[in-house]
Amino acid sequence: MTTLGAELGSLDFVLITPSYPKPWRSGGEFVRTRARGYLAAGRRGIVIEQTLREGREPETTTDGDLNVWNIPPSMLPAILDDVSATSAAVLAHSPAPTTIDALLEHVPAHRLAVWFHGYEVRDYRHLAGNNTSQELAAIRNIRDQQNRTRFAAAARLFAEDAATVVFISEFQRGLVARDIGVTPGNYRVIPNHIDATAFRARVRRPEEATKLLLLRSFSERNYGNDIALRALEILAAEPGFDRLDVTVRGFGRHFADETTKLRAFPNVTVEERYSSPIEMAVAHQRHGVYLCPTRFDTQGVMLGEAMASGMATITNPVAAIPEFTDASCSLLPRADDPWAFAGAIRHLVENPDLLPDMSTAAAARVREQCGHDATIGREIDLIRGLSA
Repeated sequence: MTTLGAELGSLDFVLITPSYPKPWRSGGEFVRTRARGYLAAGRRGIVIEQTLREGREPETTTDGDLNVWNIPPSMLPAILDDVSATSAAVLAHSPAPTTIDALLEHVPAHRLAVWFHGYEVRDYRHLAGNNTSQELAAIRNIRDQQNRTRFAAAARLFAEDAATVVFISEFQRGLVARDIGVTPGNYRVIPNHIDATAFRARVRRPEEATKLLLLRSFSERNYGNDIALRALEILAAEPGFDRLDVTVRGFGRHFADETTKLRAFPNVTVEERYSSPIEMAVAHQRHGVYLCPTRFDTQGVMLGEAMASGMATITNPVAAIPEFTDASCSLLPRADDPWAFAGAIRHLVENPDLLPDMSTAAAARVREQCGHDATIGREIDLIRGLSA
């Protein structure tokens, strides 16, 4: 029995993730939100992350009342054997192929639920635009092998009808079916939760139509930030641009290059840094319109968080975005077209009376589609069924 054995016997769930948020490391907030939500509903559980180097002893930290164990990946099979001796549900997020193999070999399938969020079961060629032709040529063999390994592991999981697979959007489910060639027999579509207590709705006033926020990762081109930044450069050549109050905040390998031209304008604030969820919520409250261009999203959580805050949003109707917004709460200019995006910004500035209705509709839609009952509530029901 592992050092976790004694603790496992009293749990309702064990949540397995490649990593868990840390003060010094971004990402994984969607896992933290879920785990905290389960605890708040009276379900007892722990998180197991697998980021320790091999040979290290397990480490434990706490996140409020939640225990988080960090282990080397090689320890997972033994821990799963201990979990299997209990009645706890096993919840795995973004599993690597080796993790899927361990889950299928050591966990009763009827107690297993696996969440896929995007890259783990997506053909890399959907996002080929993130790399230059030279980069693609250099990594093609590696990426092709990743495709084969990931798809084979997912197909084994999908063939196990007693296991539950969770997708975050219908778009993602359909894309996975096309890429892998098979759909799991037992699946659910449950979006990532948008926390309306952290991102509090405020109805925007017409005069806030000139206060624009772009807050995104600049790590990959599929986020489409260059579309909005080029749109702002187009507007900068027109009369009235100085009426706008623009904040551009983010980080990643494309940030410096993509923001270079806008730094010259005194009404544009450029901030290269990571924002915590609290800092994001504060930035939302200081602005009226959220710029969220995109070339590919399996849900669009940052768009949803801005909508929950009551911001009017401008985004592109691609991939999963049409599942999570519409013309009542967003302007949806033609994809990959900075001129169309500039036109959408111009339209809101010239028609500021649109803001209050868009703001109200945005917050209401997020509450209904991605609020607690529609996401964490459904997952708690799932956990009860798995651990029954």
